[in-house]
Amino acid sequence: MPQPESPPPDPNNAAPGISYSADRRRGDGSLEISIAADNMSATADILPPIGNGEPVSPGYAAALLAKLGISYGIDWDELNETLLDVNVSRKARLAYVLAKGSAPVPERGERMVLESRFKTGFTPIDEDKHSVDWKTISSFILVKKDELIARVEAPLLGTLGTDIFGNPIQYARETAQVYALGKNVERRDEEIVSTVDGRLIMDGNRLMVEETLVIPGNVDYRVGHIMFPGDVMIQGGVAAGFKVYSGGSILIQQTMDAFDVSAKKDLTCMMGLIGKDQGFVRVGGNLKAKFVENARVAVRGDAEIPGSVVGSRLYVLGKLSMGDKGRIVGGEIWATHGVHCGWLGGPTKPGTRVNVGIDFTMQQKLDRANAALRELAVKIGRLDQVLKARPDPSIARQRAELAAKALAMSTSIQELARLVDADDSAVVEARLGVHPGVRISICHISISVEQPMKKTRFRLDRAANKIVIES
Repeated sequence: MPQPESPPPDPNNAAPGISYSADRRRGDGSLEISIAADNMSATADILPPIGNGEPVSPGYAAALLAKLGISYGIDWDELNETLLDVNVSRKARLAYVLAKGSAPVPERGERMVLESRFKTGFTPIDEDKHSVDWKTISSFILVKKDELIARVEAPLLGTLGTDIFGNPIQYARETAQVYALGKNVERRDEEIVSTVDGRLIMDGNRLMVEETLVIPGNVDYRVGHIMFPGDVMIQGGVAAGFKVYSGGSILIQQTMDAFDVSAKKDLTCMMGLIGKDQGFVRVGGNLKAKFVENARVAVRGDAEIPGSVVGSRLYVLGKLSMGDKGRIVGGEIWATHGVHCGWLGGPTKPGTRVNVGIDFTMQQKLDRANAALRELAVKIGRLDQVLKARPDPSIARQRAELAAKALAMSTSIQELARLVDADDSAVVEARLGVHPGVRISICHISISVEQPMKKTRFRLDRAANKIVIES
C-alpha cells in the first residue's frame, strides 16, 4: 500500500488552502487533501488504484490525517465506506469532505423578532399575477387589536467553535434587537401585541400603534387605497379611482374630490365635497361639508351643509340643515326628517326634487320588491299562455310556485309600504325663497312650484292628505 509522505508540513505554519498528498508508486490509489483557508474544512480527491496498484486503505488515510494534525469533524464510518466504494468501483471521488469544523454560536441577550410581514425591505410581486393594481399597494402597515407584532426570544449562551485541528474558536457577542414599546403596544409573556386597531409605526427602535391615520397630502398612487380601522384625516383630496374606507370618522381639511368614500362614523369636509366619476360617499354617522357638488351621498345621520348642494343625489336618514343662504340647485334630495335651507332651485329652472318624511332605505327595498314582482307577473303570464295551448302538470306546478312567490312578495310590499313613510311631521323650509321647477314630496304627497315664491314652508296636512304652503 502507499505510504504517507514523511515528514508532512506543519498545518499551523502552512499557507491556507495548500493540498497534501502521499508518495506512491505508479498505479497505486492516492489521496490528496486540501485544507480550507479558515481551517474549518478539509476535502480530498480520492483516486482508485490502476491495474495491480495498491488500494487506498483506511489505515493509510488515518495516518495521513494524523500527520497533518486533522483530528476534529471526521466521520470515520462514512470515510471507510467511501474508500471501499472507490477501490471496488475504480471510480474517483473528487472534493470529498473529509472533515468539518463546528462554527461558534454567538452570545446574545433577550431579543425581539418582528413577524415577517412587518420586516422592511422589497416585497416581490406574485409571478402568477398577470397585472398589478398599484392602487392596492399601501404605504401603511395596518394591525388589528391583539395582533402579534413580535416574539420575544430568550437569551443565548455563547458556544466555542472548533476547527479541524481541534483548536477552539472564540464566540462573538451579538447586540440583541430590543424595541421600546410605545402607545397602544404591550408585552404579554413572550409576545408583543397591539392593544387597538390602527397603524403600526416603527420609529427607529420604537413600536407604536396610532388609532388615527393622517395623510399629509392627496390619496393617490403614493398612498394607495385607504382601508383603515380607525379615524382618518386627509389634508388633500382623493384622486380618481382611489378608495377611502374608515372604521371611524373621516376629516378632510381641504376640498374633497370623492370617488369611493365610506366612513363608519362621521364625515367632515371642512371645505366641500365634489363627486368624481360616478363616485359614491357613504356616511354611517353625520355629514358636515361646506358644499356638495355633483355627488351621490348616503348619510345615516344628519347632514349639515351651510353652502350649497348642486346637481347631487343626497340621501339623509336624519335632517338636512343648511345656512340662511344655503342653496339646493338641481339633483334630488331625500331627507327623512326635513330640509331647512335658504333657496330652493335656481333662476334657470333646473329640475330640483326634494323628498322628506320618507325612509329612503325602505323606499329602495320597496322599489326592488316591486321590480321583482313585475318580473314574476311577466313569467306567470307566459306560463298561462303555454298552459292554454298545451296543458302540462309540470308547467302547472311551476306556475303555482311562482304564484305563491308573488303572493308572499305582495305581502312583503305592503309591509314595506307601511314603513316607507317614516315622519309625516317633516317639513321643507326655504328661508329666502323657492324658484320654479322645484318639486316637493312629503310622505309621497307631491306639489310642483310653478311661480317664484318668497320665504316658504311646506308641511303635510295628513287629514286633508295634501301639502300646505305657509309663508
